Amino acid sequence: MKKVFIILAVIGVIIISILSFTIPENPYEIIPSITILGFDKPLWLCIMVGGSFAYLLFLYCLYDFLDTKILK
Repeated sequence: MKKVFIILAVIGVIIISILSFTIPENPYEIIPSITILGFDKPLWLCIMVGGSFAYLLFLYCLYDFLDTKILK
């Protein structure tokens, strides 16, 4: 079951990466940094990092739930 979730994770991140360039009208729009320590980021990078983080967090929580509650 672990291999299935790893494959789902890789495929999901690839799909999110492709969608981060196709969904916004201008994916190269620059989002300014809030603090001095930050850096200006393009919109596609924010969507890619944020979307991948949310997707992987959900996927790992689902895997943990299935692994602990259902299979054991």
